[in-house]
Amino acid sequence: MLFFFRFVFWARVLVAFGLQLSTSSFAIDFRHMIEPDAKISKACTGCHGPEDRSTTFGYFPRLTGKPEVYLYNQLLNFQHGTRIYPQMSFLLENVNTDYLHQLAHFFAMQNTSYPPPTKYKGNKEQLEMGRKMVTQGEPLLNIPACTECHGFMLTGGVSSSIPGLLGLPRDYLVAQLGAWRTNHRQAQEPDCMAEVAKKLSLDQISAVTAWISSQPWPKDGHQTATQNRVKANLLPVRCGSVPSTSLSTLTIPDLNTPRLTDLQRKGQYLTRIGNCQSCHTAQAGLLMAGGRAIETPFGRVYSTNLTPDFETGIGSWSGDDFWRALHEGRSKDGSYLLPAFPYPELTQVNRSDSDAMFGYLQTLTPQKKDAIPNTLKWPYNTQLGLGIWRALYFKPDDYKTDPLQTKLWNRGAYLVTGLMHCGSCHTPRNFLGSSLKDAAFAGGYLLANGPWYAPSLRMRQQAGVQGWSIPQIVNLLQNGITQHGYVSGPMAEVVYKGAQYLSADDAQAIAVFLQSVKGSSTDDLVKASDMKDKRPGREAGKAIYEKHCESCHGKEGVGLPNHYPSLVDNRNVVSIYFNNLVQLVLLGAIPPTTASNPTPLGMPPYRAILSDQEVAQVLTFIRSEWGNHASPISTLDVLQTAGKVRSISRDLPGGRW
Repeated sequence: MLFFFRFVFWARVLVAFGLQLSTSSFAIDFRHMIEPDAKISKACTGCHGPEDRSTTFGYFPRLTGKPEVYLYNQLLNFQHGTRIYPQMSFLLENVNTDYLHQLAHFFAMQNTSYPPPTKYKGNKEQLEMGRKMVTQGEPLLNIPACTECHGFMLTGGVSSSIPGLLGLPRDYLVAQLGAWRTNHRQAQEPDCMAEVAKKLSLDQISAVTAWISSQPWPKDGHQTATQNRVKANLLPVRCGSVPSTSLSTLTIPDLNTPRLTDLQRKGQYLTRIGNCQSCHTAQAGLLMAGGRAIETPFGRVYSTNLTPDFETGIGSWSGDDFWRALHEGRSKDGSYLLPAFPYPELTQVNRSDSDAMFGYLQTLTPQKKDAIPNTLKWPYNTQLGLGIWRALYFKPDDYKTDPLQTKLWNRGAYLVTGLMHCGSCHTPRNFLGSSLKDAAFAGGYLLANGPWYAPSLRMRQQAGVQGWSIPQIVNLLQNGITQHGYVSGPMAEVVYKGAQYLSADDAQAIAVFLQSVKGSSTDDLVKASDMKDKRPGREAGKAIYEKHCESCHGKEGVGLPNHYPSLVDNRNVVSIYFNNLVQLVLLGAIPPTTASNPTPLGMPPYRAILSDQEVAQVLTFIRSEWGNHASPISTLDVLQTAGKVRSISRDLPGGRW
């Protein structure tokens, strides 16, 4: 009796060919905003604001006026997990480096007013200790003076990637030094700040932060910040975050392998659209080297190494071995693979495509990376348990062409049901995790960044595109956006890492197939009595909407086509499956960057701005305005969706794991 959820394998990956709601950030107040950077910065200023700000969730640092290279490096660190703040990583994971460059440049060019210094109420001896540490360092501990790197006036670093320190509140400075000491903040090796912070005593940290936060911003601070640039090799300590070029770059997985044969180029394309790298590349990890954690209801599974390393990867595998893994779900030694590897769907991939994919994977640079042990519970971690599950639910199969359908339709069906395994998320499962074949594409819950819901591709009220035009569907697949809204959550990763690379013919084939997916007349929209004026909390919800949402979605909720979705008659807004709606408001969203949509407009995470009750109030208001007639959302609904309280099972497709 076993299950190792394939849908979980794409748990962070596939949500919805349906459209996702994007709520707006509040209006921005900078004086010298320019296009297009001003618009894309809204996803940032919702939390950071025009100036530094503290909330119940902590301190959001100043962005304006900081060095461009420093800001860019920090955005890269968040994206790759070397600076740990999950919310930032989530927002930035599906945007490219050009987008990060634009954000960094925009904020670096803004004028900013600095807050007055904090009046220090402690003893003078501690303040003097701080002054000496900042201006003289501690030679006995090999700690350089702060001024040697951050500028003699602390208003700008001696390198363009080092920020100034003045104008920052003491609690923020303490928190940053603490993060360096505990490895919650990291940088490229050698990590000089981590070395310095770990040498400082708590008394020294207290003294240094007290003195810096008590110093006023000098009148010529901006001018001096640009006068002391030095080469990286002249710094007092070696620092991996100080590049020799104008913009630093972290190791970024690159899919462009030179000198490929036609077969290998075909395999590269197939692994892209099949989204193999999403699961087989860990955050900040090397391409296809595995190690990404996949949460399942039965424990944690780690993806494996697909590079041609002979000891830890598939360097010793043959094309037959790889085909058997896809087609039969067996490893080279014949053992059963976990269905977290989606062989129940990939079994339909034909042999020629399998050989092409294997050929491409063999061109990757071998990476020695040992497999991380899975943490599955018994009996899910046994071959016997896997054997029983396979006997019940799995049989190797080939895609069978439907002679009654066109060649284009059959190509789309092959991709959707096989290589791209869309049903892994969009099909509900039984209590052992097997897909319910009779309910293919009827939708199901996911376990990715909280309980997302992959809407039904059969129902027009959810994610069905039976009434859409071919160009609309193709645009959604390749760019993640239409005039109605954009993809977000796990589906954004599908578009960013996979679907955007679809050829025009394959995108059209998928669109043709999706149009034909058997529809349903089931109405999943909860109709509520039209008594919105009498609903508790409506006025509060309206006030929240006017403050935080109206600047983008408009007073009448109509939004801006291809940028901010309309909230009027939006099926994601009024659906009974409101998980995605709540998640988007809590977590925020930046749509994936694609060739045709390189600077998408996003929204901030409102969990850092609104309470759970306020989230419920504004969503209830949106679901009952402008002709919308959906049921209210309670604070308990928000808490359950956010995972703050245990979810109550619902009688809905896919259940609630």
